[in-house]
Amino acid sequence: MVYWTSDDVVQVGEEKVSIPAENGLNYTVGQTSRRVNLFIPPSVKFLSGKDSYLQFDLKINQPDTLKTRLQLDPAGAGVIVQNYRCYDGSRGNLIEEINDMNQLVVLDSDYNSDESSRGLKALTQGATDYSHVTGGTLGTSKTDLNDLHTNPYFKAKTDATLVIPHKGADSNNTVKCCVPLDKTGVFSGDIFPVMMTDGLFIELDLMPAPRVINQVDAVARFRRTKLNPGFLNREPLVGGNGSIISASNASIPGFILKVDNRINAVESNVPFCVGESIGFCKSTNSASVITFDDDLVVSQINASNNNIEVRITGGDAIAINAAQDTLSGQNNYVVFSKEITSKPAEAAKVTYTVSNVNFIAHQIMFDSDYEQRMLAKSRAGKFIEFDIYSYTNYKNSMLASERQATFLINAQNSKAKALLTIPTDQTVYTAAQMISNTGTYEVTSDSMDTTLCSNRPGLAGCCDFLSSYQFQMDGKLVPSRPVSTRKIATRKSIDAFHVFESEKMLANSHIEPKSFVKFMENFVIGRGFGGSNNGVMDLRGKDLSLILNYSETTAPTKNKTFNSFVYHVRRVRIRGGMAEVIV
Repeated sequence: MVYWTSDDVVQVGEEKVSIPAENGLNYTVGQTSRRVNLFIPPSVKFLSGKDSYLQFDLKINQPDTLKTRLQLDPAGAGVIVQNYRCYDGSRGNLIEEINDMNQLVVLDSDYNSDESSRGLKALTQGATDYSHVTGGTLGTSKTDLNDLHTNPYFKAKTDATLVIPHKGADSNNTVKCCVPLDKTGVFSGDIFPVMMTDGLFIELDLMPAPRVINQVDAVARFRRTKLNPGFLNREPLVGGNGSIISASNASIPGFILKVDNRINAVESNVPFCVGESIGFCKSTNSASVITFDDDLVVSQINASNNNIEVRITGGDAIAINAAQDTLSGQNNYVVFSKEITSKPAEAAKVTYTVSNVNFIAHQIMFDSDYEQRMLAKSRAGKFIEFDIYSYTNYKNSMLASERQATFLINAQNSKAKALLTIPTDQTVYTAAQMISNTGTYEVTSDSMDTTLCSNRPGLAGCCDFLSSYQFQMDGKLVPSRPVSTRKIATRKSIDAFHVFESEKMLANSHIEPKSFVKFMENFVIGRGFGGSNNGVMDLRGKDLSLILNYSETTAPTKNKTFNSFVYHVRRVRIRGGMAEVIV
């Protein structure tokens, strides 16, 4: 038996090898997932996984009739990889499998986050970050889903004399992405002896398009409502006494936007596109919407007297339903996009194309004598063993009607380091709802953002008015007292004990807890094992249960799937070109 490490070898060279996908280079993903197959040949003798990455071009496709700005999830192109499987060269022995791996990508993007890492992801992985140029000025929370000037996914308006162009997919850019598989064990470690397993075969399932594509926040009715452009009524765009909507004055040739949220004589700061269907709602109540007989469609956006003038079309006389509120209190209204929700059939046609898919393998070359000694030991019937760090996902479900729940996490990992449980919203949404974030899990509803709904249903965790949680292991409750989340459930504060537990479990999972800004938008619970001495825990034969208490006055709102990722050490044993895994 040989325990192999990379510390006792002498590196003599390195190079990068581009390996194309086996089943084609281009994949268009719509309502259903697609699979990408990659084979790393044994000629790549020693692989440095942490220096290897997927390389591909990504473009969002939308019908020409769908005139709105769309972008990928701000976490970057790593979110398109839903499931990952790695086999040895025989394609019969599974070395590693991670289901719903993009949930870990999103979790790492939210918590292991600082200015430097966000900037690097924006450069390499197609991620987006907060832009102060189009940020809010009314006290809304920061968003990484509203970059209009340097957004990689659509063309920015550069000529102030032109209206904002939009020609469906022709207005979208092709984004070059280099995505590391750093949540896996094989491709996050130092060196993997590919020559000993007769190669590696990788399967990647790509996420359906509506789950990872969103409108920008400043046009969404339920994403930071106060961030939307404000309505300002001024003559001579309107007639009469200045009240543009009334029983006697229903014709609307256009209106002016308020200078809030940096809408100030710079047409490129306007988030709407020419041809986009729009509506009006109260900035303090997103449910209060003005109803018109005809759709209002943006026909022109121009600078006028240091203001932004929006011309609209929609019929000779656009009349308001007399039973609805009016814009007479125009200072309380903002403009939002109805383009996606009014065209659900068109929204269902939104896809993304991944092209020129290659795996860039970082090959390490050692002295030939060392390679021969390793092969000789294998031929002599000896094992080569080494450890990798990986995740295993154990799933449970829970109905929204349940207030007290206990479920078993059937973990069978011999060297567990941490448990991360992500309660995700499993409501069945239409493509239009997911892209426009309509009806998704409501993260907060307060005076700061008015309404903030999740843009990641099924990807990010939701508190959903959880009061407390606790684990039971071998008949013992851990921690000794329930971890309270009551303050988080109020959506106004944070629980220190929960943050302390979260910091431990994230650190034990090699997700460095640098930021808790998104603790509400991506809620996670869990437990670190082994303490601060980098230890492990054997979960085999142990009853590990999670006890959940939803006893707040407000009932839970969503059916949930609990994805419990056990971060653990797994041993890979190689002999005769075959790989065996001990978890």
